[in-house]
Amino acid sequence: MRTNKIPQILSVIVLTGLITWAVVNDVSSRKVMSAPELKVDDKSDTSTWSASPEPLFDGKNNEKLKPFMGLMSGSIALQYDGPQQKLAVSFDYWNDGVKKNTLAGMSMIMMEKDKDTMGNYHFDGDFVYSFKDRQDPNGAVYSELEYAIIERNGYYSSTIRVTKPEGIGLTGEMKLQQSVKVPQNESIVVWGLQGTDKQSMLSYSTIAETLKIAKWAMTVRLGFIGPNEEL
Repeated sequence: MRTNKIPQILSVIVLTGLITWAVVNDVSSRKVMSAPELKVDDKSDTSTWSASPEPLFDGKNNEKLKPFMGLMSGSIALQYDGPQQKLAVSFDYWNDGVKKNTLAGMSMIMMEKDKDTMGNYHFDGDFVYSFKDRQDPNGAVYSELEYAIIERNGYYSSTIRVTKPEGIGLTGEMKLQQSVKVPQNESIVVWGLQGTDKQSMLSYSTIAETLKIAKWAMTVRLGFIGPNEEL
């Protein structure tokens, strides 16, 4: 996975939308972890899964791919062993520190061959994202987040248009800063965009703390759930 990730990422981001599974409902019953409050230790068990920020470009020969990715881009390594078969993505929208809306994103169903004799599925892959401002034929500027799930059986990609409220001008990203272990039944915020109508804005070392003081924000949430469940 790690050695051939960059060629896969280029095909995902430049040629997005090849394979997409979409989910259409929102259920907010699962607990959300806005990392990185939880730190990874050396112990491993099936009661948790892990999310770890990792370099998107690991050599000078890959630096030429940066223009395709944009300044706000990155990769999160995910490792999971547990009974849940689906990796799901959702998007939360916030105003003045309060979550106002959730939109379902792409999801991926793990194959039966990824299941062991104990009934646990195994996932070792990456969530890759790239946020860019674009311009339509009429000259109007809009924002898009391209994202993909990459695993050993292939990749799945999609794009979401990020609509910022009128008056929001200054924006900045919120990133997962360190590896975390997440309880099996919880989801985690791995990336976000905050914005303000002021001339300046504050940002803390964690996404959770920044969300408390953000005028407006959009966050990306990941979780492992059952095939008929939603984040």
